[in-house]
Parts: sequence; structure tokens; C-alpha cells
Amino acid sequence: MEALLEQFSTSIDKYPVLLGWVGNFISAIFLLTVGLIFGRWVRNRIRNSTLGGDHLDATLKPVLASVLFYIIIAMTLYAVLIRIGVPPSSLIAIFGAAGLAIGLALKDTLSNIASGIMILVLRPLRVGEFVELSSCSGIIREVGLFATTIKTSDGIYQYIPNSNIWASRITNYGRHSIRRFTVTLGVSYETDLRKAQTIMLGILSAAPDVIHDAAAPEVHVTNFAPYNIEITGRVWLSASDWGRKTSDLRITVFEALKEAGVEIPNLPRGIALAATPK
Repeated sequence: MEALLEQFSTSIDKYPVLLGWVGNFISAIFLLTVGLIFGRWVRNRIRNSTLGGDHLDATLKPVLASVLFYIIIAMTLYAVLIRIGVPPSSLIAIFGAAGLAIGLALKDTLSNIASGIMILVLRPLRVGEFVELSSCSGIIREVGLFATTIKTSDGIYQYIPNSNIWASRITNYGRHSIRRFTVTLGVSYETDLRKAQTIMLGILSAAPDVIHDAAAPEVHVTNFAPYNIEITGRVWLSASDWGRKTSDLRITVFEALKEAGVEIPNLPRGIALAATPK
């Protein structure tokens, strides 16, 4: 037994550098593991907590969580490299060269980050709002550091780079408590226009959720088309449950005009009624 201990002691004396390197390597792996676990814990903690209350809303939390995660990972990598013996001066040069290379290689990614920052600063959209972009429309689910997640009306999640969102026109329907509803119908040239106008105005004035304080409902003859006369009604409604309200109001207007004997002609194939603007 004494011989084995003496032999082991002799082996240690012969390889002190190797044993020191192994120890540093093991401690570096430990630091890296702890850093990854801590970074993920911080990221999940910020995403799922009520930290900040109203001052830190659901739009800002994912970005803050990602930024802190990458900062923790960068600090962990720095500590790991120092632990395995890389000089700090060399690390500065390495990080500088790596930053330049990454910046040139990932210029589109950096553009997404810059666009994400502009979205967070200027707030043209927030989590939970319904928006229309040049490529799609839907409810904002998350604004990330690189991309924004949108859930379309079909229930499909789309991940759009922030630079594409910032470069497109953003129509935000979630910012308004009231909206103006416009409906256009084409009636025949034999129609008593004043009668049709009165009927349509009565329907719009009596509609549920009408906001009379915004502006009084109005109905006007807007165009003499080749096959019909277009009558347009406008009224301000509460913006909540917009699709159901406007659909019911279109049906009510159509049924009232038909019941009053107002002819709404069938146009020849290929000729459409005037589109209803949003």
C-alpha cells in the first residue's frame, strides 16, 4: 500500500501542469453549466413574472429577458476563457475581431435588433393588439429581440423579422375604442332614393353600440354607376367585437331595404358592388 501511495505521489510530481489544466478545465465546465442554468432561469423569470408592474409591460419583457440572457452568457464565456488560461488582453483582441466579423456576417440580424429597439421605443404596436401589416394581419403575441410573433385570424402563428415590420405600413386596429363603419349598397335606377336613404339612416341610427357623440349617422348617394346607384351609410361604433357587429348591421340594412321594396339588382357577371372600406 505504501508503495502504491509513493508511486502515485511521484506521478503527481511529474505531471503538475497536466493536473492543473485538468482542474481548470473541470472548473470551466462547471462555470459554463452554472452560467447557462442561471441565464435561462433569469430569462424565464422575467418572461413569466409581474416584475415592473405597469412600467414593464408584456411587450418589453421578452426583449429584456433576451438581453439579460445574452449578457450573462457573454460574462460566463469570459470567465470560462480566463479560467482555462487565456490572457485578458488576448480576450479583448479576440472579442473585438469576433465582434467585427459577426457584425459583417450578421448585418441583417443587427438590422432586426435595431428595428426591434425602434418598435419598443416608439410603440407602434403592443402585445395583444390587432394590427395589419403589408404581409399579414393578426394579434401581436410577442415582440422579440429579432422577430415578432403574430397570431393570424386563422389561428396560425407567424414569425416576422423586426426589420420587415419596421419597413412596412402598420395599421393598428387595437388602439381605438371606437371606429367608423361604412356600408355601400347599389340600388336600381327606379328606386325612390330619399325613401331608401331614410330607411338606411333609421337602421344605422338605431343600431346597438352606436357612438352618437363622435358624429351623427349619415347616408348619402355616392355614385351613379352604369348598373346601379350607390348609397353609402356611415356610423361610429364601439370597436369591440367588430366583425360580428358590422356583419349584423349589413344584414339588417339589406333586409330592411328588401322589405321596403327597394330593388338591389343582380349585376352582370364580372361586375361587383362597391367594396366597403374599412
